[in-house]
Amino acid sequence: MDAIEQLKEDVRQGRVDVDRLIPVVSFKKGQREDDVAAEHRARFQGTEGVLFLGKAQEKVNVFRTEKRTAPNGKRYPWIVTISVPVNQFYFYCIDEDFGPFFLKYCTYFPYNAKLCINGHEYVKRQPAKEGIALEPLGNGVLSCANPKRLQQICDGLSAEKIDSLLRKWPVPTAIYPEFGKLRELMSTRPGKSNIRKEKGLRPI
Repeated sequence: MDAIEQLKEDVRQGRVDVDRLIPVVSFKKGQREDDVAAEHRARFQGTEGVLFLGKAQEKVNVFRTEKRTAPNGKRYPWIVTISVPVNQFYFYCIDEDFGPFFLKYCTYFPYNAKLCINGHEYVKRQPAKEGIALEPLGNGVLSCANPKRLQQICDGLSAEKIDSLLRKWPVPTAIYPEFGKLRELMSTRPGKSNIRKEKGLRPI
């Protein structure tokens, strides 16, 4: 039984709290991920959590080997990079301090990961916690009752704070222990793509 079928069976048997399952969204070509995230944020009731898991196939540079010939005629393997479409997984989340952010994972070697935040969201959330009146903009602040403190908050957004966010959310499935099967989903082979056709590549 694969991960999806096992999860369905767990739901049928009541072994999984359905209300805590993470929605999975397969992004369509031309679809704006930010628009999808905004829809999920509008429905989200908590202060922080995982909104949904987004899946998209995107071109990335990966490694492969090819045979080359030395001047003496001897053949040898050589590592090169090529661009091929592979599955990318996006964990869209909300953090109490940083607001909306996402973690992006690539399913092919070298398995790159990326954390994307909006520093403006962090800055806008801190004065509210301290009871400081603030008039926010989409990507900024129009006015603040304590500009000096606001500047201190801006200056205080350090690499250490961003690192602490990443360590707080290392793998979002940790928030939902019963949904750990996502680790298996993330290792699923990509769909039809050039990867299957490239000799020497081994899709995960």
